[in-house]
Amino acid sequence: MIVKHKKKGLMISKWDKLYAFIAPGKQAVTPNCAMTEGDGVTVLTFGPAASLDLSRQEPRTLTRLYSQNGGYHLRISADGSVSGGRQEDDPYEILRLKAVSVGVVVIKGEKAGRYLAMNNNGHLYGSPALTDECFFLERYEENHYNTYRSQKYDWHVALKRDGRPKAGPDTSQGQKAIFFLPRPATGNM
Repeated sequence: MIVKHKKKGLMISKWDKLYAFIAPGKQAVTPNCAMTEGDGVTVLTFGPAASLDLSRQEPRTLTRLYSQNGGYHLRISADGSVSGGRQEDDPYEILRLKAVSVGVVVIKGEKAGRYLAMNNNGHLYGSPALTDECFFLERYEENHYNTYRSQKYDWHVALKRDGRPKAGPDTSQGQKAIFFLPRPATGNM
């Protein structure tokens, strides 16, 4: 998004200011730009062909999300239920995380083919289709764990000590239940 500033009754974008600094006396052309992320590298591209095509982005490697609370892995079942599991060879614990924008991910159960979602009551479920309830803000915390907060409802994904999902309204920053450690899913495919 280009932020515009008023100057002498004119709207001047940051791009205009930058271009005027680089090439004084020439008219600025606001570039198209897109940012993509992959393999630990973020690339910012400019030009008329630059666009952010999410269908062409590569998802991250297969992952298991290990909960700090009780030692469970987040599990999305074929029937759409979400829980915690402790079996090393459980295919429903294998997830694909895909960055859709900076800090925003969708989480898909590889075997179930369902997306992790949170409804308006804060309950986790596996959605067969990608909806606005499937987008989560991923944050790397000081304790080296990640947290996943619903972009729509502002509640965290969490597992209780017994492996059951914790309702979103009962979660808050700092609780042990909201911390997940992404672990590579090896030998389970």
